Amino acid sequence: MLKEFDFLLKMLPEILVAAACGTIVGIDREIKNKAAGIRTHVLICVGAAIFTLVGISFGEGSDPTRVIGQIITGIGFLGGGVIFKQSDRLVGITSAAFIWFIAAIGVLCGLGYLLSAGILTIGFVILTNVLKYLEQFVESKQKPEVRTKKTKSPGEPEEEE
Repeated sequence: MLKEFDFLLKMLPEILVAAACGTIVGIDREIKNKAAGIRTHVLICVGAAIFTLVGISFGEGSDPTRVIGQIITGIGFLGGGVIFKQSDRLVGITSAAFIWFIAAIGVLCGLGYLLSAGILTIGFVILTNVLKYLEQFVESKQKPEVRTKKTKSPGEPEEEE
């Protein structure tokens, strides 16, 4: 019992930072009305941190990269579940990328790189917001596609160019 309590106390800073990082990204997604919000991002980030912590705590002879690889596989499955086709476009790719990113932050927390995880999280949120405005600017400068139809002579079928 005491061993478990010591282990929990040892993990606490990593788990708290992972929860904070997940919350920061989750709030950003929640504000934008996305399906994966605060709870989802916190659960993914903390879960990845815990799996990583457990993987590195096995001691000599264990390979934590195997645990990290399995986290990536599981997150790929989760991310794939949020992508779907709507009319002629794919929806949810950005949400899947956010899920992938926050899992990586969880792994960083689990490995003990707490400052890096915090800085990368804040930088990522700022960057994605700047990129959204940049996308909107580029889209506003694009010329709309114009299609014309020609007929060779009256009665013949029209051809699209």
